[in-house]
Order: sequence, then C-alpha cells, then structure tokens
Amino acid sequence: MAQISVVSPVFNESGCIQAFYAEVSAALSTITDAWEIVLVDDGSGDDSWQQIRQLSERDSRVRGVRFSRNFGHHIAITAGLDHCDGDWVVTMDSDLQDPPDAIPRLLEKALDGFDVVVALREGRKHGLIKRILSRAFYAAYGYLTDTHFDPRAGVFRIMSRRVVENLRQMREISRFFTGMVEWVGFAHGAIRVKHRPRHAGETKYPLRKQILLAVNAVLSFSEKPLKFVAYTGLMISVLSTTYGLYIVYLALAGRIVVLGYGSLAASIFFMGGVTVFTVGLVGLYVGRIFRQVQGRPLYVLAERTDGAPRH
Repeated sequence: MAQISVVSPVFNESGCIQAFYAEVSAALSTITDAWEIVLVDDGSGDDSWQQIRQLSERDSRVRGVRFSRNFGHHIAITAGLDHCDGDWVVTMDSDLQDPPDAIPRLLEKALDGFDVVVALREGRKHGLIKRILSRAFYAAYGYLTDTHFDPRAGVFRIMSRRVVENLRQMREISRFFTGMVEWVGFAHGAIRVKHRPRHAGETKYPLRKQILLAVNAVLSFSEKPLKFVAYTGLMISVLSTTYGLYIVYLALAGRIVVLGYGSLAASIFFMGGVTVFTVGLVGLYVGRIFRQVQGRPLYVLAERTDGAPRH
C-alpha cells in the first residue's frame, strides 16, 4: 500500500499533465518512495488519456482511470478516492494552480493530529468576478447550512485513510466534495499556500458551471430554502387575511368607492410568481430524490491503465 496518494481529476488538460507529474512526483519523493498518483480522465476530448497511459507505462506508480463520458469534477474526485490506496490522500486539480511543493507541508501539519488539512489559497489568480461570486456563495452556503467555509479553500487538501473510507460510503448522486468532507467531520487544520496562474489552457469552470455547482451544493446540504418558502407562504397568508379584514371594515363603514383593479392584478401576478417559484423549488428537491432512487452508478469506467475496472 502506498503511504501517500495524490488524486487529481483531468479534463482537457493535455498541456498540464507532464508538468503536473514532474512537480507532484518531485514533491512526493521528498517524503517517501511509497507514493502513487491517480489521474481520473473525466471524458477529455484532447489527448489527455494518451498522456496518462504513457506516464503509467513509464512509472507504475501512476494510475489512470478513464470515464466513458464527462461526469463532472466532483464525481471524478470520488472515482479517484475509490481507486487510491494511500494511508494519506491528497486531492488537487491538475492545472497546477495549487503548488505541489506544498504537499510535504500538508502532511507535516496532518501528523500534528489532524485528519484533514486544507490549503488556503493566498493571492488567488482567479478573476475579480469569480472571487466575488465565490465569497458570496460561501457566505450564503454557510448561512443556509449552518457551517463555516473559508472562501480561500478549494479541493487542495490532505485526508487520512479513515476520512477517505467514510467518503467512499457516501454515494449520493449530487456531490459537493468540500461540503462532504466538512460533513464527515474529524479534526481539521489548515496551511496557507500561494496560488499560481494556470500552467496552460483555460479554466474548465465557466460562470454557468459555477452557478450550477452553487445550486447543487445548497440543495444537497440544506433544507432552509424549503423553510423560507414555507415562512414566506405563511407571511403572505397572514398579510392577506389582515388586508381582507381591513377591506371588510372599510366596506361596512361605507368608505369603499372604486374597486382597486390595479392592486388586484398586481396581487394576482405576485401570488402567481410565488406559486411558480415554490413549485419549482420543490421540484428541484423531488428531482434529486428521483435521480437518487434510480440507483444508477455515480460513473462508468471505460478504461484503466492497469486492466479491468475494480468498481
């Protein structure tokens, strides 16, 4: 069994893979010779898989896993956890924005008694809009789930074997990796690392995917949106009843002269919008339940560098 494993999802990162292997292997070699790198090809359309195969042939400590199609970043991390053997497991992206030379520091901090050590990114190289949205998301996520997340944290972290084994048991279809690690618990620590520009290529997380991830994260770990809808409905009912009683009072007092068609139309549109929003929100939760009870696997493997799939 490897002492330390590095798990990294790969999606159209042909320009980064060789440099990633060189830097990660150099960092791991300063710790131990018992290491492995698990690269999960998430349905890449370039020659990423060919490069992974070549690395695996050259170094048996590189293990490649290829999906039959694109299943998503967080599911790719899950597949890497399913196929790694290390006593300690590092998760990180393959674009080299997170510095591999911080891996020894992560392990050193973990050996002080932490099961999870997160790398907090200093001087993030993401654009201003992405940084603002990230902070807004984590603030909203923390409020809705009653947890605290540092917006500087990403997937770059080290975890003990028992944390990984517990994560392996969590097979929900809708996945938010960092939230799952937080939910599992155990002692958490952190170190600071300097964030770097991408080694090559462009980000694989455009604004649309970031918004979908945010919605997925909130719906996966919080029921508060449903509670907000219920409270809103209750408030509208109370206000409507109060207003109705006031109208009755005015009618009995003979003070109503002209019916308020404008206010009536506005009320109808308002209630219609609230109703559609409520049904849509409930539908999102029901849809997630439907996908979960179908019992489909999280991912489908097309190929592994060392033979037939184990999972």
